[in-house]
Amino acid sequence: MDCWPSGALSSGIESSTLLSSVPSGNAESGSCCGSEPGRNLTAVFVNPGLPGERFWNMVTATMQAAARDLNVSLEVVYAERNPILMKRLASAALARATSPDYLVLVNEEQAASDLLPLADGGSSHIVMLLNGLTPEEQTTHGVPGSVHPSWIASVIPDNHGAGRRMASELIDAARIYPPGETRHGLALIGDTRTPASIARNAGMLNGFAEHDVVKMTRILEARWNLPDAERLTHHYLQWAERSGLHNTLIWAANDAMAEGAVRAVEASGMQPGKDVLIAGLNWSPEGIAMVMDKRMVMSDGGHFMAGAWAMVMLRDHADDTHWAPRTVHFPMSPIHQGNVDIYGPLLIQPDWETVDFTRFRLQTMEDDYAFDPMAVLEQMMQCATTTMRALSSRRSPSRATPWTR
Repeated sequence: MDCWPSGALSSGIESSTLLSSVPSGNAESGSCCGSEPGRNLTAVFVNPGLPGERFWNMVTATMQAAARDLNVSLEVVYAERNPILMKRLASAALARATSPDYLVLVNEEQAASDLLPLADGGSSHIVMLLNGLTPEEQTTHGVPGSVHPSWIASVIPDNHGAGRRMASELIDAARIYPPGETRHGLALIGDTRTPASIARNAGMLNGFAEHDVVKMTRILEARWNLPDAERLTHHYLQWAERSGLHNTLIWAANDAMAEGAVRAVEASGMQPGKDVLIAGLNWSPEGIAMVMDKRMVMSDGGHFMAGAWAMVMLRDHADDTHWAPRTVHFPMSPIHQGNVDIYGPLLIQPDWETVDFTRFRLQTMEDDYAFDPMAVLEQMMQCATTTMRALSSRRSPSRATPWTR
């Protein structure tokens, strides 16, 4: 963790000031596993996405920052959205002469469950993140630590809650429309196969069902990408215009699809955020920027930190023989007009190195993890405030009594 901008030490701020101002998670975490991480661990993350994809870049960046804090040598390999390649990469990692201590998997398109038996009997342990097993898969593979001893943990965000909250915030924002008029909803979903997407979609349906002023007129699969979302939204708006439908709300399962919807709305001559209300999810810099300029109502998110939480859990597992296998569910949170001025700048240009991920380790074996993406943003805020105060103090005239003759 480093709260300080590059070159701070050479800019005249005393090193003793830095050391006393920056809280040390290693020194103060009180972890049941010791104040310092143990031996170096090796981990391979089979990233299901493509190199350069915004969301998976964010997962990897936070995971790498946490790995550095926790003495984990992390290797990232990319499955390029190919379930067959994902299985091949995971199998190859387990088959190495020196297999990694940990293999981190995502059950994207339900492709990871077949890999669980491969690690049994070996020295590698598996941590599953973001997408857990479906109920059908659980009948075969159970939960961490049950059927497969190598599978020690899953860390899963509350996608259902996020999808429901997005729908509710869209409806709240729709107060700008005349009272009593029906709102017409378009949902741009990612897919219907991935567990996280299934939960997010169900939350959306539940959220809109709670309000009889919204009629869901279309649910379209935009496959997580901007071009498909832009094209589908363009056709939807044309159809809505011919049908005499107005007061449109667009729920988009990620920020990329929300941005596609924004472009289509603007191309149609309407104003996103006024004529058409749009919500997205990911906390991406692009999404946050659109919340800041009010083209989007909100961006839910924080789930990309699951990779960082996985590093915390495998570190604790390695350092304490009494650590028990588990599934941890953690919340997601909205960035909207009420808090985007506070947290938005941190997400537009995030510096994950200012976060001390050792603080999220277990304090005692009786505790459970309190993973919360907002706690990470609060750390970043504290770090930024400390830095600004130190720099401001450096620029201020000295209060010491001048030397006189």
